[in-house]
Amino acid sequence: MERGSLYRPRVSRETRLLLMTAVLAIAVLWLLARIRFPDRPATPNPIAPVLTQLVRGPTFDALASELSRLQPRLASSLLTSDVATPWPRPALRIQEDVALTLVPAESESRADQGLLARDPASGLALVRVPAAAVVRLMPWVPRHPQPPRFLIATDVLGPGVSLRPVFIGGLDPVESPTWSGTVWTVPVGADVLPGSFLFTNDAEFAGLVVQHLGGLAIVPSETLLAEADRLRTRTGERAGDIGVQVQSLTPSVSSATGATTGVVVTWVDARGGLADRLSVGDVIESFDGQAVATPQHWDVRVARLFAGDTLALQVRRRGALQNVQVIAPGRPAQSVDQSLGLGMRRMAPIGTQVVRVDLESVAARSGLVTGDIITLVGDISAPTPAQVRNTFAAAPARQPVLIAVTRGETHSVMTLTK
Repeated sequence: MERGSLYRPRVSRETRLLLMTAVLAIAVLWLLARIRFPDRPATPNPIAPVLTQLVRGPTFDALASELSRLQPRLASSLLTSDVATPWPRPALRIQEDVALTLVPAESESRADQGLLARDPASGLALVRVPAAAVVRLMPWVPRHPQPPRFLIATDVLGPGVSLRPVFIGGLDPVESPTWSGTVWTVPVGADVLPGSFLFTNDAEFAGLVVQHLGGLAIVPSETLLAEADRLRTRTGERAGDIGVQVQSLTPSVSSATGATTGVVVTWVDARGGLADRLSVGDVIESFDGQAVATPQHWDVRVARLFAGDTLALQVRRRGALQNVQVIAPGRPAQSVDQSLGLGMRRMAPIGTQVVRVDLESVAARSGLVTGDIITLVGDISAPTPAQVRNTFAAAPARQPVLIAVTRGETHSVMTLTK
């Protein structure tokens, strides 16, 4: 080696082959990952994720700091409401003096001047609140709802609403007959409650937690606000009542009726608008041009009827398809709190069997269903239908009447309260 020349260490052939093999392996793994997971966004720079692993993750202090910055931004939009419920619930201001909240059917036991409108199918309600400025909330529209994430949930704490972070292990979009759009089912174990509003840490409005098929779901903000607009347009209108109850279409009933889809009519009120149009055993296949796949689809549509609405049904009777059209009458003004709402028959020597439960009646709120057998009412064992009605009628208001019920092989005790 000449003096003064720079020394350049030679890279061995084995080292070069090793480096080329490593680069080629990374390229092949990246290509296989794109083929196996085409819906996941590609990482343009594989070095960045590695570097982020070396960065210190968020601490509880940092999370608390985010919440403290978020609370003032949402303070005027979040408040509490106890309208038509015995306990306060979170409410979201959508107008200067109107807020959105959730009022379940089982807690709506009295009329309240602050309750402006309520959807019987979903429990969504508009309530009157003290006037204040409205802060426009940006809806959260995730491109990929499935990945796990943190959201900010609302809780009632004393006279106000507090915020807390909740971990959601992924959101699965599903269809629901109760809502006009898709909802996101919440994984089991998520620490959220029905009636809680959810936000991102950027104050974007994610939606409302509701009950769905025995679990929980989130109604997206855009769907929720669209439903609130629908409620506003029909505030003050009288609810309709057609007096019809249905059940699922079983294979045996399907074979007997010739229907492959729809719900079977099990009861028609002789005083209702469809008394001369429908009969027990008819199969309702569609309602206003929309298929009636399950009793839940029927219940949702009927619950949203108003007096004067026109119903267009497609009904199959003895194999023949016919169109039935009728105008929904108004629901009777009688308070449901004073109506037992039971159709019964004697089942000697056991007691009385329930053959009909009216919607929103005392019996429905108590949990009675068709097929239950009432074996005790008050201190009367094996009561007749007349004894059940008379005992309930004689009880003072707000005085519960004890009943014993047999449902299949299960025995339970419940109460009937006016």
